[in-house]
Amino acid sequence: MGVLDIVSFLILAILIVGALSLILIIAAIPGVLAKKRRSPWAEAINVAGWIGVLLPPIWMLALIAAFVRPPVGEGAQIAISQDETTELAMTIANISERLAILQNNIHALNSGVAGPGGGVHPSKEIVGGPSESRPRHPWTCQL
Repeated sequence: MGVLDIVSFLILAILIVGALSLILIIAAIPGVLAKKRRSPWAEAINVAGWIGVLLPPIWMLALIAAFVRPPVGEGAQIAISQDETTELAMTIANISERLAILQNNIHALNSGVAGPGGGVHPSKEIVGGPSESRPRHPWTCQL
């Protein structure tokens, strides 16, 4: 055996080891995802992922099942702490308040009410007919 034969065997061995590693990584993906997402079916999905190495449609079903959350039961609840729930509620309330203020401002701008600076609304300053193009205030909505 020459040097070229040894190099070709090494390359072949590296390719075989790489292919086996790739198969093992791909087989483990559904189980890892299910455990990370705290699925109640994590062990079944893990087994189906490994069986899916031999039967690819089962692997695809295991991957889909890893993302499914049951509508009722223990796996239906999202595990967040009370502090996170309180923080989310405060954030939602803050966003709702800001949205209401923005909607009121848009309504006021569209109706021509003077803004906080006083005076006439910028879109009302230019007098012209409907055929004339008038500059619009950057915050007004054109429906």
